[in-house]
Amino acid sequence: MTMIARQYVMVAKPGEAAALRTALVTLAANIQQMEGCLGTDLLRDAGQPERFVLIERWASIDAHTAGGKQLPKEAFAPVMAAVMGTPEARDLEYLPLA
Repeated sequence: MTMIARQYVMVAKPGEAAALRTALVTLAANIQQMEGCLGTDLLRDAGQPERFVLIERWASIDAHTAGGKQLPKEAFAPVMAAVMGTPEARDLEYLPLA
């Protein structure tokens, strides 16, 4: 199986950047506890501080799918309350550099 990264790009509603950051820190901490999760990264756009990128690293797509089923839907409520629109999400495969 191939290790993957799941990337989410989110933009906070006006005035909600701090709330979105807090919600994403909490969500990332919960995700990191799941079997098959190899870690998370939270980044903020230096030029657009209301724009965030959450990256989850997973042992495989199957591990991500299983983890998503374990996380209660209410864990996403604070994120969805602070985010504008629907987060952009994609699965990315790690490639060898040599």
